Amino acid sequence: MNKDIYEDEGIDVAALFARLWKHKGLIVRWCLAGVVLGLIVGFSIPKTYKAKAVFTPETQQRIGAGVSSIASMMGVSLDNSMDAIDVEMYPDVVASTPFLFNLLDLQVSTKNGNLETDLTDYVLNHQKKAWWSHIISAPFKLIGLILPDKEEAADTAALVMTNLPKDERRVMKFLRKNIHILVDKKTGMTSMSIQMQDPYVAAQVLEAIVENLKRYVSDYRTSKARQDVENLTVICEERRQDYYEAQQAYAKYSDSNKNVVLNSTKAEAQRLQQEMNLAYQVYSQVATQLEGARIKVQQDKPVFAVLEPVTVPYKKSAPSKAKILVLFTLLSGCLASAWGLFLKDFWKKLKENL
Repeated sequence: MNKDIYEDEGIDVAALFARLWKHKGLIVRWCLAGVVLGLIVGFSIPKTYKAKAVFTPETQQRIGAGVSSIASMMGVSLDNSMDAIDVEMYPDVVASTPFLFNLLDLQVSTKNGNLETDLTDYVLNHQKKAWWSHIISAPFKLIGLILPDKEEAADTAALVMTNLPKDERRVMKFLRKNIHILVDKKTGMTSMSIQMQDPYVAAQVLEAIVENLKRYVSDYRTSKARQDVENLTVICEERRQDYYEAQQAYAKYSDSNKNVVLNSTKAEAQRLQQEMNLAYQVYSQVATQLEGARIKVQQDKPVFAVLEPVTVPYKKSAPSKAKILVLFTLLSGCLASAWGLFLKDFWKKLKENL
């Protein structure tokens, strides 16, 4: 009795294989159809090339709050502030609209040098598409011809980052999709790559992205120090003029009263000399601060160690025709097996009920 229950509740594997063998011709035909379809799809997808770069920024060691407070009591200022933009935020920085906006006018050239244009024109008008994408987009193009886009027709002014036209937004969407950044949180090592259809364009765009990121981080790190340099430069020039004026006033008074021995004259000369010395001390202190601020600009400027520079990729990264072929073949075989085992009987019953 237990054996009967097992047979009723279990799966008869031998029967399943017998049924599959009965439909072996159908499965083989579907697999061959999957092979043909996989080849069509594999050869229809445009080739893309991946340019890569690996670099690591310097890590700034911050001093603890306790040490900083003790140093401030001794008259020494130690910066204990943390960076608002660290290495973990590089992917967000690169994907931001202001960062990508600076890439829209980037001049690029293709592999053979037959095309030289900006990145926006290349992405919109010089990228190949699979044949089915033209079929899918045909109705939308027809609608666009009947109902023209008022936004694009009226937009002839210069680009404004806060109100970009549709084409520029498409380019930014393309860049966000194809730029990949991986950051090692422990070491700060950053791996950056981009996929494009032309290997030379991919290398040029990635090199521009890396350089713009370095400039962005450097400008952020040195922004306060550069502002201090600008302010101290103005103050230093003012204090230098004050010192020169005090010096000239003392010199003129001393020359005009050279042979006068009155106490009032000596007192006035002494006062002018003290004012000159005070002006020089103030000017000297501001000049020292200015030089310190200029040195701080160089100290705060980050250093990027390039582990793997941007190179032109010569081997395509996608599509993988072998993977596509295997995927379509397996999918076709599974569908044919499911049809032979279950769906065929279900379809017959459905037709009988109708």
